Amino acid sequence: MKRIIILTLISWSSNIYSQPCAGQTIFLTEPFQCNLNPWVLVFEDNFDGNSLDLTKWEYGPKRIRICNNEQQYYTSGNNIEVSNGSLKLIAKEEVLFAKVYHWKPENEHLYCNGNFRGINARWFNYTSANIQSIKKFPHGRFEAKIKIPKGRGFWPAFWTYAGNPVYNEIDILEFWGIPPTQSTRHRMNIHYDYGDGRKDCATNYNGTDFSQDFHIFGLIWDENKIEWFVDGVIKRTDTRLYSTIGQPVTVCPIPHGFYVMNKIYTMDPMRIILNLAIRGDEEDDGPDSSTPFPSQMEVEWVRYYQRHSCQDISIIDATQYPLDNTVFNVIVGDNINIHCNYIIQSGQQLDIIAKSSITLGPGFIAESGSTFSARMEPTVCGSN
Repeated sequence: MKRIIILTLISWSSNIYSQPCAGQTIFLTEPFQCNLNPWVLVFEDNFDGNSLDLTKWEYGPKRIRICNNEQQYYTSGNNIEVSNGSLKLIAKEEVLFAKVYHWKPENEHLYCNGNFRGINARWFNYTSANIQSIKKFPHGRFEAKIKIPKGRGFWPAFWTYAGNPVYNEIDILEFWGIPPTQSTRHRMNIHYDYGDGRKDCATNYNGTDFSQDFHIFGLIWDENKIEWFVDGVIKRTDTRLYSTIGQPVTVCPIPHGFYVMNKIYTMDPMRIILNLAIRGDEEDDGPDSSTPFPSQMEVEWVRYYQRHSCQDISIIDATQYPLDNTVFNVIVGDNINIHCNYIIQSGQQLDIIAKSSITLGPGFIAESGSTFSARMEPTVCGSN
């Protein structure tokens, strides 16, 4: 059993690697064995139908994020289209009167960090779309094939979020600004709260014009490293642990000894989010007469992978694989046998993926209102 002992809190800075933000010094009593099992595709949406799959996604909050000074109002479906094998998140220039927060009084004054952000009920000049996965996802590989819109004021994003009270957020894709850089400057960011307020740690680079074609944006987030990819090329790397002199720890296994925790490192399971926001005028890059409306952020597919060894799995007690109501549950193996009273209750979800065989005993029950799937994939663990 590996143990991590927290010793003290230190402050230091370094410009090595991705400029880690120092946290606690820890001592690993035993070498840490990294997970090097093959990647297994366990969740995907290819948007093949003609409507959003509401067993996988839900419409994001209608409210705007006032601390971002956004201008759009997110609707429940009116700005979303699924057709010809892709999802379209559509930004429109249209007038709508609504509340920023539906549970607050219309005349309540809204503030962000002490700054006045207007009255709760207001006129919006733009509508757009925001979706998020119903379930949260732990460490894994996240990918989406996306074509962004081009125009002043557009703010497309593909990100993951753990939710309050833990402020864990990884931005896989963000674009904003004034053309032509609005569609070429790719922003990769982590937002975090380490007990000293919400902060972020961003890295940008200027690439091709991402509005001209689809590109694959990806993230590998495991227990010790986060890597951002574009079309298979690494663009940024952060590690969870650094040496006491500021060197990133990238070896496997990680030897026992003293290390410094990178406090930007997110640990909690997170939802997948896709949205198209509109920048505020106060940011000096909001929409103007040149901004083309309607415009869309187009998503051809979304995929999520986990590392699995594909060994035989025999479940004789349901506590071996308990179901978490908030996290995406999956059992992956070669031959999978469930020989016990295993109940997927209403509101719960479970996917079973096997390489060779699946056997479900008479005590296996998927109740009405639950989500269950089982499939055979002979090549499920065939590649890294």
